[in-house]
Amino acid sequence: MSKDKDTSKSIFILLLVFAVSFWISPQSALAQNNSWEVPEEAQKLENPMEKSDRILNAGKQIFDQLCTVCHGKTGKGDGVTASALQPKPADLTSDAVQGQTDGAIYWKIQEGRPPMPGFKSQLSEQQAWAVVHYIRSLHPDK
Repeated sequence: MSKDKDTSKSIFILLLVFAVSFWISPQSALAQNNSWEVPEEAQKLENPMEKSDRILNAGKQIFDQLCTVCHGKTGKGDGVTASALQPKPADLTSDAVQGQTDGAIYWKIQEGRPPMPGFKSQLSEQQAWAVVHYIRSLHPDK
């Protein structure tokens, strides 16, 4: 009888380990895989809009309306919903973001990836490029 108890206990432990690893694996995969691959042709896109106060203001208005809830008012990734998101919203003022090409940032705005929505159905190309200019203006050195 003790052999049956040991077998039952082993099966229970095995099932418990499996259940816990099944729950943890997706969570840790999201936390560890923070890379966001952008197609090479998208990285090569250049912003066709000339930077001006009018374009920066338009980009800021769009950013304030669509982006601050996650990225925060200053773009640091500290919006009101940020703590509930996985992966966390990017700090748009960081060297990691600012070091990306305009085309990469534009593509990410348009395409999105969970939990960030893509905005290509909401924004015109010009509006998305205006947001790229505005994101560039968030860098402390700009």
